[in-house]
Amino acid sequence: MKNCWDLKGCPASHYMNCPAYAKRRNCWEEKNGCLCKVYPICDDCPIFIRHKKDIEETENRG
Repeated sequence: MKNCWDLKGCPASHYMNCPAYAKRRNCWEEKNGCLCKVYPICDDCPIFIRHKKDIEETENRG
């Protein structure tokens, strides 16, 4: 599973200022990232929706 900044295709200028990236965690794990202000509920985020199945499979393998 790729990291959220890879899934979104974020340029370095974005992910270098991202609180989730600073902790090397995904925004859905931190509930804090560059799109979290626009989509405070992960299930509303288009990136999360697009990759939800992969995210859940990765978490279940955890």
